[in-house]
Amino acid sequence: MKILITGAKTATALKLSKAFNQFEILLGDYGDLPQITTNSYALVDLGTWNEEVLAHNLLTKCLDYGVDMLLPLYESEIAAVAKSLVLFDEFNVEVLLNEHHHLTQSTSKDWAIFRKGQLLFSSVPQLNASQYPTLNGAYYLNDEKKETAIIAIANPVK
Repeated sequence: MKILITGAKTATALKLSKAFNQFEILLGDYGDLPQITTNSYALVDLGTWNEEVLAHNLLTKCLDYGVDMLLPLYESEIAAVAKSLVLFDEFNVEVLLNEHHHLTQSTSKDWAIFRKGQLLFSSVPQLNASQYPTLNGAYYLNDEKKETAIIAIANPVK
């Protein structure tokens, strides 16, 4: 299985890629990006940043690279892709994102990645994943308060 994680120029993307060591990982970003391939991942160019066509551009890149799963990390990508989940589904590209997402800030350092309620990875040992049956995507967790915040990074500077 192949996954595309956006925000390749950020530490967040590298951190989240740990959850997918059983996948072929592509880390994508916009603008100048070196063409690097390691044993763990490959960097891929997502072209020029254009907020008006983000979902279309990401779907095209997923199809070009044969991607099975997408994890968007930039705030505008999350908003655009959330509106286009049906389109991604029609092309058999699974998106790790809930349709109704809420971009909020979090001070938590604990995080987890869910796939349709199933825990894929957690920085919290012995996380009770059953508390989060509807999550799909990457989240910061405050397990004590049972609060979540989707992991999102600021849009790249144009």
